Amino acid sequence: MTGEELDRIGAIFKNKTVFISGATGFLGKVLIEKLLRVTEVRRLYLLVRTKKGLNPKERLQDIFKHVLFSRLRQERPESINKCQIITGDVLEKDLGISLSDRKIIQNEVDFIVHSAASTRFDDTIEYAVRMNTLGTHYMLNLAKECRKLQLFVHISTAFAFPKEKVLLDKAYPPPADSKEVLDIILKENSTPADQNLLNMYYGDCPNTYTFSKALAEDFVNKEMDNLPVIIVRPSVVVPTYQEPLPGYFNNLQSPMGIFVGACKGVIRSVHIDSKANANMIPADSVINLLLVTAWDYVANKSNHRFCNMSVPQEDLIITWESLVEHGKGTVKTVPFNQILWYPEGIMTKYKLWHYIHVFLFQLIPAIFIDLLLLCLGYKPILLAINQRLLKGQEMFDYFTTHRWIVNVKYALKLRTYLNEVERKQYNLDARNVNIGKYMEDCVLYARRHIFHETDDRLPAARRNIKIFYVLDRTIKFAFFAYIFYYIYRKLFVAANF
Repeated sequence: MTGEELDRIGAIFKNKTVFISGATGFLGKVLIEKLLRVTEVRRLYLLVRTKKGLNPKERLQDIFKHVLFSRLRQERPESINKCQIITGDVLEKDLGISLSDRKIIQNEVDFIVHSAASTRFDDTIEYAVRMNTLGTHYMLNLAKECRKLQLFVHISTAFAFPKEKVLLDKAYPPPADSKEVLDIILKENSTPADQNLLNMYYGDCPNTYTFSKALAEDFVNKEMDNLPVIIVRPSVVVPTYQEPLPGYFNNLQSPMGIFVGACKGVIRSVHIDSKANANMIPADSVINLLLVTAWDYVANKSNHRFCNMSVPQEDLIITWESLVEHGKGTVKTVPFNQILWYPEGIMTKYKLWHYIHVFLFQLIPAIFIDLLLLCLGYKPILLAINQRLLKGQEMFDYFTTHRWIVNVKYALKLRTYLNEVERKQYNLDARNVNIGKYMEDCVLYARRHIFHETDDRLPAARRNIKIFYVLDRTIKFAFFAYIFYYIYRKLFVAANF
């Protein structure tokens, strides 16, 4: 093998130690799997907290049982032993890490990847800032203590500065003074005046998520002269494209929740600008680009500190409308077994028309079915499900009804640096992506691992979808025929024409 054929990206992690926050999150798990499977990393220290009655060790064991790590368990099962828990929480002072664990990180860690964050749009200002901003501040303080640190990678978001209609690979001013906001949050006895000041700082930001992530970037920017730091900004992170398995996603509290709800016939209307670009990027592409960006900074001494991440329009232009068109094929080829009705509906940027459609074709049928369930002695659930789905849609409204351009000039430049081996190992090319196949993979993953519908039930699901299609068209035909007949009677028969 010639020098040109070596994996230079993986080489920077050989015998190195990486500390990862957000290890149990969507991107964190994909990053762990990739590092263990394709590099010779010496050790991964994972910041994990107790959650839902499970201690950090139990949570890590559960993670490695997941299908996401099935390929790793087959190819390099021994690499799992490279992971070591650091008990802590970004919400606690100094991350809640013990002195002994802190010394280990100070002495051993070469790379830090800070991916811990709350991505909920409805968090309170206090919680979002504590989680996303203060947590970043604590991570930076720890990084300053690391004697061997080569790089600190901060995972931000392409929507941290939503007023920028064209996002460039550069720093932007925060919406408020980050230090002053933290001072208010950390006050032991806050006053109404403090809350008013906080609300004033928050201003017209679309949600607490973008506000807190912008403040976090400000803290990172201020340390760029003191630390080896880069900021990566993914757009909307969607299920994996290829690795380690196609279509993997973490949960339904994401854009996939809307897609699955539509495929099950529950969501009949989406408030969206159908002609706008869907600025998305698969989770495995985020991790590939993160690793290549880290390599460029460490090995090539690059002066680039920011990397925007989204599917390049030079490769593939994806609008919300085109995604729906591909989705129509998906519901026929890989439908769910349990659906409410034939998957169909509207996309509109007009909010009033959206709510009218929701009322007529989601809420009224939900109430009717819930009443039927009550009469049969079952617990009504559909109206509650619709309310949760509507709340989820409303949180995404700002991002589905506005238009942005995510400039990925640096990311496009990076992929020209890769040799043949690296292009395969860290795929950054979207020019030959089959969107229809990708969406099928996402639904198949949801079928198998979220709803536990086995593949042998697919023929039955395809028969059911055809039956629902016929029923849907029959009812619509009967409805419009009745309306036509009613109008005919009123206008012509009653007038003795």
